[in-house]
Amino acid sequence: MKSDAAPSGSKTGLSLWGLVLGLLFIALWLGGAFFLGTLKLMASVMANDSGAASTDSHMTLIGGVMGGQVLTALAGIPAGLAFFLRTWRKRLLWIFALLLVLGLSLQILSFTSFFA
Repeated sequence: MKSDAAPSGSKTGLSLWGLVLGLLFIALWLGGAFFLGTLKLMASVMANDSGAASTDSHMTLIGGVMGGQVLTALAGIPAGLAFFLRTWRKRLLWIFALLLVLGLSLQILSFTSFFA
């Protein structure tokens, strides 16, 4: 009896270790992003404790930091998929890098515009 599935060592086949490591990476990345996002939310809410900045700039800071955090959190999904989807690996890593750079840039821009 012949199997249509590709062997695990081939270029198109899925390896069990790649699948496990990829899913573990996604879970750890999203968990870490949630934890870091919670800390960033608390810090950005308390950033205008003195009331020196306008409400609009404070809300822009919160929205920008949280929006950037969501983008960086979502970046972990294509990175984790790249562990076991070998034929899509290059494209997935480009998506990961793009989301990570966009998310970090949005957070840095929001932070610097609030304190400028």
